[in-house]
Amino acid sequence: MSNIRILVADDHSVVRYGLTTILNSVKNFSVVAEASSGGDALELYKAHKPDVCFLDISMPDMDGIETSTSILAFDPNAKIIIMTIHLSEEYLNKVLAAGASGYMLKSSGKVEIIENISKVLDGERVFSKAVSELLTRSFLNRHETNGKASVGELLTKREREILKHITEGKTNQAIADQLYISPRTVETHRANLMQKLQVKNTAALVRKALRENMV
Repeated sequence: MSNIRILVADDHSVVRYGLTTILNSVKNFSVVAEASSGGDALELYKAHKPDVCFLDISMPDMDGIETSTSILAFDPNAKIIIMTIHLSEEYLNKVLAAGASGYMLKSSGKVEIIENISKVLDGERVFSKAVSELLTRSFLNRHETNGKASVGELLTKREREILKHITEGKTNQAIADQLYISPRTVETHRANLMQKLQVKNTAALVRKALRENMV
């Protein structure tokens, strides 16, 4: 794997130091720039063109959402993960509207952060577990009243791909080999699918996927 270059922006130096330390401890990860404001983050992005940006949602000058919009205007292919202490549907909607690649809580662990960087680089949107649950609840509440759409619309392209393989009876290892990802990543997707589709085991997952024509 080639070196993954990362920008970290947070107005709290302790938080910035902690995230930077975690990221720099991972092989092939390198924090190439740190910013304490949205304006600095934008200029540093232009100077370094990192592979992934971690932006705090609350920063002076420009907040994380405004900074995301500005970075994406400069580079539509930018990969941006918003990091925040706020579990808020209002913020979540703004982050999604801004085009950011993810919305994660600052309480996220090292493993989740590392896995989500890989997913973002693979073109996926990522969320902390609590944020995913909020997104699911919001979607279900919104569509219970108008009867439109299905839970299946919550699935990402990669999740649909993996769900198809699961319905074909393939093991995690077989799916991993075919998609060139790790079995652990497949297991994470399987768990996310069961959470989103509100089932407790693989058999129920397969039945619901086939019954609702998700694959």
